[in-house]
Amino acid sequence: NKLIHYEVTLNQVVGVIVGYLIVYLAFPLFDHLPQSQVALISTGLFFVSSYLRSYVIRRLFERIKK
Repeated sequence: NKLIHYEVTLNQVVGVIVGYLIVYLAFPLFDHLPQSQVALISTGLFFVSSYLRSYVIRRLFERIKK
């Protein structure tokens, strides 16, 4: 099914863009923190953004299928 490939591709492209924006916008806010805290915060940010991105895109494609 081509729709599945479009969904996966969109998810990857949006993920790269969101990841870049997190690194560009959020990381400078953590310059004063120890590296271990920055690692923990960034892991949380990437996890939450990945989950939300995947959820929203999955729901979008579920609607398209109908």
